[in-house]
Amino acid sequence: MNEMLGNHYFQLRNFQLAETAFTVESITSPANLKMVKKLIICYTQTNKTKLAVSLLKDTIQKNISSIIGSIRNEDDCPCMGLIGQIETGFVVYPDEIEKHTVLGILWLYCDIVTSIQYFKMGLNQEPKNEQINSILQLIETHYQNSNHQFNP
Repeated sequence: MNEMLGNHYFQLRNFQLAETAFTVESITSPANLKMVKKLIICYTQTNKTKLAVSLLKDTIQKNISSIIGSIRNEDDCPCMGLIGQIETGFVVYPDEIEKHTVLGILWLYCDIVTSIQYFKMGLNQEPKNEQINSILQLIETHYQNSNHQFNP
């Protein structure tokens, strides 16, 4: 029931209410990756970047393809619109590390290379950030193992 309600709010782009419903659902269905993917996006939009990072790291450690393999149209992914708002300055974050982290997360749903670039920008500002380091290593390893050549 909470997942259906969360999906409804997510489609309406009411990320606060979607987050609440998905959080309740995640307690009983933590393996529901479709819901977890949406919860991560909600966290990026409700100023809970640390929760988004933590949940993203846990999710990609278990199944990185669940995020990277997202199909925007089928999953009702709002990422490109959200990315546009951030990149144009319509949505502002308190500092560049948070901005680049959120962009790294959102781009991971759409384009792995751009995601890596944003995570690296964030890491340049805070080189000892273990969470971002870990996420970046997981993403780069996946990308390299996917037989892609990478050299940004």
